[in-house]
Amino acid sequence: MTIFQLKGIEDTKRLALCISKVVRPGDVILLSGDLGAGKTTLTRFLAQGLGIDQREVTSPTFNLIHEYLDGDLPLIHADLYRLGEGSDIFDMGLEDYLNNENILIVEWSNFLSGPISSEFLEIRLAIEESERTAIIDSKGSGWIERIRKIEGCFEKGEP
Repeated sequence: MTIFQLKGIEDTKRLALCISKVVRPGDVILLSGDLGAGKTTLTRFLAQGLGIDQREVTSPTFNLIHEYLDGDLPLIHADLYRLGEGSDIFDMGLEDYLNNENILIVEWSNFLSGPISSEFLEIRLAIEESERTAIIDSKGSGWIERIRKIEGCFEKGEP
């Protein structure tokens, strides 16, 4: 588990851009956190790092899934908020996006009824007394070295 202190929007942007440098087709990123914690903002900046016009990235709360196919890698952005506790990936058709072509980002992943993939990056965003943190964890060995790269990128003040 790695904890990033996000002192402002620029830190959120830097973290997202660092993540965008290490993602690969087929990656699953699970986002959780309270309303206003920055899940969509992080996704917007990650999309920017993938060459997607970040102004186009909005929360898919009502549509459930947005596809952004015009960047370096296809980005699929799902939101489980409206479905609530016990959400199943089959209810949304998310299983169609679990392939080696897309990057899949799921907001409100804490609502999932079960595992979505055997390997994923999990980011929990929190706000406490105007302090924001991003807690990053992963499942699967494919993220171990990439998380180190994210840490190094963030600590150096890149990109």
